[in-house]
Formats: sequence, structure tokens, C-alpha cells
Amino acid sequence: MARIPGNDANLSYNSVAIEDELSNIGLTVANTLTEVTAFGDTGAEFVEGLANGTFSVSGAADFAASQGDATIFSQIGSGEAAFIYQPTGSAAGANSPNYTGNALVSSYTITSDVGGATTYSADLQVNGATTRAVS
Repeated sequence: MARIPGNDANLSYNSVAIEDELSNIGLTVANTLTEVTAFGDTGAEFVEGLANGTFSVSGAADFAASQGDATIFSQIGSGEAAFIYQPTGSAAGANSPNYTGNALVSSYTITSDVGGATTYSADLQVNGATTRAVS
């Protein structure tokens, strides 16, 4: 597969496409590993647990009702909302994975710099499984 540019990525949260204002989208899926090493083992031994997904996003603040600020801020304390992350900007296919699931807002920050843009960043905690679809 050819390498792709990051500027094609799409992210929808709570049915609102917010990629048009984002400059960074990061998805991390950590695997819970529990150590089960015994005295007789020759090295550390682990068993796999459940995956833990988190998103971090940042970009230029757009305070319109149908954009990221309103979408993310209104979700704080309101439970999980669905997300669709398309790193290639395309529907799921053999060379275009799409990641889906539900996420809670765990933090939200707005920053205004003198002589610079007003930006926001948010961290989203995946609640349950992250699904990777390719068709």
C-alpha cells in the first residue's frame, strides 16, 4: 500500500464531521497486560486483558453550532457518543481502515494566544471496543 497524506483524514463525533477544523487526530489503543510471572519463570510473563482506546484531537476553534467546540463541549457529562475515524478519508476498504466506537469526553481545553489563533484540544476515552473495519 502506498503511503498517504494525513490531510485526507476524517473524524466524525456524535454524527458531526469536525475534521475541517482539526490539525491533529491521534488514536491510541493500549493493550492491558497483567504480569503473571512466577518464581520458576526465566523471564517476565504476561496475559492480555482488554484494549483501552483514547483519542486526542486539536485544531482551530470554530464556535459555530455545528462544529467541534459545540459538539465536544455539549457532550461533557452527557455520556458517550459515536465516532468514526477514517485515516485515509475514504469509506472502509482493503486499503482504507475505518475505526468506530463510542467515546466519552475526558478533557477539553481552549487556548487563545496573543497574535495567534484560538485553538482547542480534547481527549476522548473510548467506552468499550474500538472496531477496525476494512470492507
